[in-house]
Amino acid sequence: MASFSVITSATAMNASSRIHRLLALLSLLLATASVSAFETVVIDPGHGGNDEGTEWRKVTEKDLTLAIARRLEKILREKHIQTVLTRHCDAFISLDERAEIANLFPDSLLLSIHFNGARMFDVNGFEIYAFRHSPTSRTIAESIQQAMMENLRSKNRGLRTDQDYAVLVRSAGSAVLVECGFISNKAEASRLTSPEGQEALAEAIALGVMRIKPLINTDPPEADIAKCEIHARKHDEAMKAKEGPEKKSAPPKKVVSSGSKPKSKQRKK
Repeated sequence: MASFSVITSATAMNASSRIHRLLALLSLLLATASVSAFETVVIDPGHGGNDEGTEWRKVTEKDLTLAIARRLEKILREKHIQTVLTRHCDAFISLDERAEIANLFPDSLLLSIHFNGARMFDVNGFEIYAFRHSPTSRTIAESIQQAMMENLRSKNRGLRTDQDYAVLVRSAGSAVLVECGFISNKAEASRLTSPEGQEALAEAIALGVMRIKPLINTDPPEADIAKCEIHARKHDEAMKAKEGPEKKSAPPKKVVSSGSKPKSKQRKK
């Protein structure tokens, strides 16, 4: 009887331990599941106002990005995805303001729309950018890239993580920048300016977003730290550039100038 009692007690303890482990795992999964990659898609039509972006044959990037953004917003809303536009008209919005708009919405995806241009007129195709320290943003970018490959008659120029664009770094949530094509390429520009071409592009991007909607945010804390470090470094560089003219008026010293060039207008991203 004693032996049976010991076995029964041990079995109960093992069962209790398993239950506690399962409950702990369930709590972890529920906590993780609550942190979705995005609930709101903040659509950012690049450029605007006095910042026209690239322009070829009277086709301006700022107009084209807004046209695609409006179509994309309509498609996503029809699929019951909450959307926000960083601009609704031909207005200048600073890079900081674009990121700030996205940061107003917890668990948001900032989707920045742009177009390319090149002096070699045969260059064509789309490319997508994501922050290199954000696995979640990269996965979203890969989904959009795949959808565009499947549905557009356009060359896939790849997924890039080598650029720390402001909209990628200053946004608190996930962010992806899509270069939708080269308007310097006559054939590609013709497709991108047609209603059919614009609708196909917007539908392809929306498909990539919808496919990845159930994604859970897997970004490590290091991703946010990296964003902060890059933002701080760029801020310091900007401050040093502003101090440049003041230093020139000081007594002459045998110091080699850093050669920093002030920006003539807002950068593309």
